[in-house]
Amino acid sequence: MRKRFIGVLAGAVLVASLIVGCAGGGRVQQNMQAGTYTATVAGYGGPLSVEVTVNTNAITNVRVTSHLETPGFGEWPIELIPARIIESQSLAVDVVTGVTVTSRAILLGVEETLRQAGANIEGFTRPARTPRARNQNLRADVIIVGGGGAGLAAAVSALESGASVILIEKAGFVGGNTVAARGNMNAAASRQQSILPGTPGLDALVIAAFEEAPVNAEHQAMQNRLRAEFEQHRSTSTMVFDSAVFHALQTWTGGDRIAPLPLIYIMTSGAASAVQWLETLGLQFQPTVGQGGGALYPRTLLTVMPNGTGYITAFSQALAGNDRYTQLLETRATGLIVERGRVVGVNAEGRQGNRITLRANRGVILATGGFSANVELRQRYAEGEMWPYLGPTLIHTNVSTVTGDGIFFARDAGAHLLNMEHIQLMQEAHPVTGNINDSATPFGVMGYMFINREGRRFVAEDGRRDVVVTAINQEGGVVYMLQSSESVGDPNVASTFDGRTVAFMLENDLSGFVMTDTLEEMAAALGLPPANLVETVASFNAAVDAGSATCEFGRALVRRIATGPWLAYARAPAIHHTMGGVLVDEYTRVLMEDGSVIPGLFAAGEITGVLHGANRLGGNAFTDIIVFGRVAGQSAALGR
Repeated sequence: MRKRFIGVLAGAVLVASLIVGCAGGGRVQQNMQAGTYTATVAGYGGPLSVEVTVNTNAITNVRVTSHLETPGFGEWPIELIPARIIESQSLAVDVVTGVTVTSRAILLGVEETLRQAGANIEGFTRPARTPRARNQNLRADVIIVGGGGAGLAAAVSALESGASVILIEKAGFVGGNTVAARGNMNAAASRQQSILPGTPGLDALVIAAFEEAPVNAEHQAMQNRLRAEFEQHRSTSTMVFDSAVFHALQTWTGGDRIAPLPLIYIMTSGAASAVQWLETLGLQFQPTVGQGGGALYPRTLLTVMPNGTGYITAFSQALAGNDRYTQLLETRATGLIVERGRVVGVNAEGRQGNRITLRANRGVILATGGFSANVELRQRYAEGEMWPYLGPTLIHTNVSTVTGDGIFFARDAGAHLLNMEHIQLMQEAHPVTGNINDSATPFGVMGYMFINREGRRFVAEDGRRDVVVTAINQEGGVVYMLQSSESVGDPNVASTFDGRTVAFMLENDLSGFVMTDTLEEMAAALGLPPANLVETVASFNAAVDAGSATCEFGRALVRRIATGPWLAYARAPAIHHTMGGVLVDEYTRVLMEDGSVIPGLFAAGEITGVLHGANRLGGNAFTDIIVFGRVAGQSAALGR
């Protein structure tokens, strides 16, 4: 057996050209050398290896033997593409929508093994003749468009409320951006948070929130509640303080006080019960609490399973086998059906171009996400003074299917769109791929510092995302995330958000991971002035040891970053979240500009534009999609 490594980009062009050039269909007699062959190609996350078995005339088995694709959606083409190849005896199969790079890598690897076997490659690039799928007319109580976290939460909730559900998803997998994200969920006063000691820096944040000048009576009432909660807590405990009121005020202020405070409070006060609900579905959270980038406070829960896969697994298991639930993948919504002012269904298109008409007895839920992956929309709405360039070369963290479709389905039905100019960049992305799950920060911002090319800190790492991203851009756009043994621990145990150990990342030279015993060695490895790096780290830890409320740049101190071995890797800003979207009320009913309800239409998750204001707190997206996904499912099931 021979094994070769081929670049996916060059090879994909070859595969594509062969497919385009052979549209006639029909099998070509082969005269291959029977056997098993292997090839290794470049996948999305790293090397991907395939093993293919052939007889003299046909492909009998295709298997991906190793890969580094993203958990939660990278596995879908690994399962589906080999099956499609064997069924059609062709490389001209549909890629899995939303996972194009991985799909094409598998096809390229199989093509290489067929060459090794002496195949007539042109004969394997003729599309198989398959009968066109029939048009369908389907009906359920609730129709859900979008199979990410909000859509799946709504599906489970609607079923719990007694409704029948049909969910459609244009990608070839469920999970959406929920899988691509880290799985961080903010919830105040969790049992994980209760074991975290308080610090002067954290207390100062709380005190500042209730002592600042109120802007209206609503704000002042919340401040008064917060003051009473904090004083009561401090009279009996030295552990960290938190509450749904404080979480709401931080969310409101962190979004520049644009969003309605009562709606925010519904989210923050519903977080605890949402966590309990998820746990009843089988989701496991880690025993410690962290502070995600841009979260502003240590209330971030992390899951045991990598990135967002725990949520999707829990939802999928809850939905599996329920005879009132139907799920259609690679099914693209094309518009809403509106009759006499009420939304009564959805028009869609299947993978083979067949028309699917879905009728809702009670309601339609849009859970299609934002528009971060749509270059034209983000430039039209959000490019400007804050973010001068949001064009095609700027990396993003999203799955490719998040293109804003549902926002405009709702608009065409009369929905009001708001805050469309507000877009968020994430500061902790891989500079080339935009991946945020290949970093190892189990304690969030408590466990690292950002270092510029001069070997110095330049920003409060625990600040707002827009502030941190702006600072990184002023440093040239790429900086280093520096961690110590206090946060990394044993590299054979410590893992990235996507579940790979730090040792594995180092051994396979992935994501630019560098580990050294001393800061001087780290400076040499990264090309930084060693004296600056040593002085920066010493100054930071001296401030921690002195017990000062904050260190340089205003970072609230919670943990030392002091002892080798040291870990570092490059990070850069990437487009991450769109705060704008559809106007909804507390029941997730979609509203017109005058506040009137569009009957039969609901929306939840990133498609909505009312909750996060100008800047979303890190970790609040999961709180949003779970709390309001549940509300949407209940509301639609009840036909509110």
